[in-house]
Amino acid sequence: MSDDRSQRRDSPEGRRHIRVLYCILDNRVGGPHRLAETMARRLRCYGAETLFLFGQKTDDLWRPDGFESFPCKHIQCFTRRHPVLNFLRFCCVLPYNLCRIRRMLKSRHIEVVHVDGVTNFVPALAARWAGVPIVWHYNDYLPGPLKRVLVPLVTRLSATVIVQGEGLRESRTAGNDRLRAKTRVLYSAVDTDRLVPQDNNKAQRDRIRAELGVPADCLLIGSVGNANQFKGYTYFLEAAAKIKEQVARARFIVVGRKLDTDTAYWDHLQQLTARLELQESVLFAGFREDIPRVLSALDVFVLASILESCPVALLEAMAMKVPVVATRVGAVEEMVDNGRTGFVVPPRDPEAIARAVLSILKGPQEQVRNMVEQARKTVEERFGVKTIAGEQWRVYEKICHSPLRHAP
Repeated sequence: MSDDRSQRRDSPEGRRHIRVLYCILDNRVGGPHRLAETMARRLRCYGAETLFLFGQKTDDLWRPDGFESFPCKHIQCFTRRHPVLNFLRFCCVLPYNLCRIRRMLKSRHIEVVHVDGVTNFVPALAARWAGVPIVWHYNDYLPGPLKRVLVPLVTRLSATVIVQGEGLRESRTAGNDRLRAKTRVLYSAVDTDRLVPQDNNKAQRDRIRAELGVPADCLLIGSVGNANQFKGYTYFLEAAAKIKEQVARARFIVVGRKLDTDTAYWDHLQQLTARLELQESVLFAGFREDIPRVLSALDVFVLASILESCPVALLEAMAMKVPVVATRVGAVEEMVDNGRTGFVVPPRDPEAIARAVLSILKGPQEQVRNMVEQARKTVEERFGVKTIAGEQWRVYEKICHSPLRHAP
């Protein structure tokens, strides 16, 4: 809280104060939540006060410390689990949710609604009804039918659309000049002041490994992210088996929660681990809040995803000076300079993942040290929260000063 007070004192005099409602569909904490909270803390320096609205899929509510937040049930229209029942419930509750969110916008004097995800359209509809401009974060990978329905809605309702990479901007606005004109690139960000590498601190590293239950002298390769199919954990495990064949003391860790909405995938991962005879070598650590500490215990970080935008966990690993191997998805090639700040490999290719990890484990250590130093510098210069928050503030400020504010 002391950091928050100091940030408010640093707010430039005479600068307009803006109240923002940031809307996230899922209450289960992951990279988007860590990014949103990091940005909200930094935006206070500019005079933006953020409130959070999130969908309530489970009873495990996300409550970012020091921010006003509101859970809202049944705002997700499309689900894989019980889709028909969920859709009927969504339709029944929709008028109430729209009225409730609209009242909140009015009573809290919200000036910008920042919507995270194209399928998160209920807060956007309420914002349009209330005449509040919308910043819409287009970070979804939509199947064809949904894309044909929802992208025109985003194009029509939003004041600004944000994507997290130049390549994503090209692909998602192709053939839609109106959407392209509204779209700007805003990468993910991390607070490098809070991500401090423990260089050569063996005692700290051993203590964290002891907490995790892995040997102090092992070579630890890890991945961070909730257990959903897009994270590519099947390919991570298959690569682990190949690495284990050559490096006997290699161990592997997956940090992320089991999702109640996709228990079949979790069961598949456990069965695959057993089939590859990795039960003694792979740790499923579940959800943890101390991601920087866990990263400091790793020898290599792997992002095996098959779909991503601009993954926060990858930036966190680079900032913590952990050598990274990442698949060529989303904006990864804009984040990692292959061979200089990490390795980029094709998605769905466990052989390529294993080769890249082994090149780090067996390669010249001086080369690895240079790689992680360059990676840290890249994050500080291009993906630091100070840089990205300034760009996000300018988006908000431009919208609030625009004479073309939405009428209800």
